[in-house]
Amino acid sequence: MRKRHLHAYCLKMGWRQWLLVTTLTLLSATVFADRVGQAIQTQVGIQKEAAKVQRRIDQLDDQTRGMIETYRARLAELEELQDYTGQLEKMLADQADELAQRERQLKSLETLNRKLFPFLLEMLESLDRIVQVDTPFLRQERRERVKSLRTLMNRADVALPEKYRRLMEAFRIEARYGHNIETYEAPLETQGKSRTVRFLRFGRVGLYYLTLDGQEGGVWAPDDKRWRALDRDFLRPLDHAMRIAAKQAPPDLITLPVPAPEGS
Repeated sequence: MRKRHLHAYCLKMGWRQWLLVTTLTLLSATVFADRVGQAIQTQVGIQKEAAKVQRRIDQLDDQTRGMIETYRARLAELEELQDYTGQLEKMLADQADELAQRERQLKSLETLNRKLFPFLLEMLESLDRIVQVDTPFLRQERRERVKSLRTLMNRADVALPEKYRRLMEAFRIEARYGHNIETYEAPLETQGKSRTVRFLRFGRVGLYYLTLDGQEGGVWAPDDKRWRALDRDFLRPLDHAMRIAAKQAPPDLITLPVPAPEGS
């Protein structure tokens, strides 16, 4: 029905008018199509730009997250560093206190050293006098020990505690001489002659000698600082006592003359 009306209308308008209307209609359709295409292209461009923007946003978001994680990590490191710095400051303060205490101790030690060194020299002189006036056993060995200690005391490269230790060790050795027995061979000078004999020492109570052939013996007399000859009856007991001291014979009761103490 609509087509009939349009056809009748076109017949009334004439073919030129109909052609004009058709042309205008086609132009309108073309313009409309162009506008639609441009709108589609514009929309596509917008979508592409939106996609680019979204990708950029995603990149920025990843970067932001990375920066946040880095910031948190740096913040944790900063906190650890602050804790370490606090501990280090405390350690430095403790070390400063300890250093001050050591300095005070050094000053006290210097004062002690100035007082202790003369005391050590006095002790060394006492040890020397003991060796000189004591029963003449192991005299060469004991004199060499005193001489070595004198050299030690004059050495600047040896600390005072080491000097003290060595001196105390020498006194301990001297103290042990009074609580043991021993026998040994050494030169003996009598009547201007030197000969090797066997010695027997009973602590500091008695010192005896016996010639290597066993034919002569003597005992040290502390009252007049000389050797006294032993009766021949004591030579065999003296030899037996020497074998006991050398652990060549079992312990036994031995009878030997004992010199009287000085001043008795």
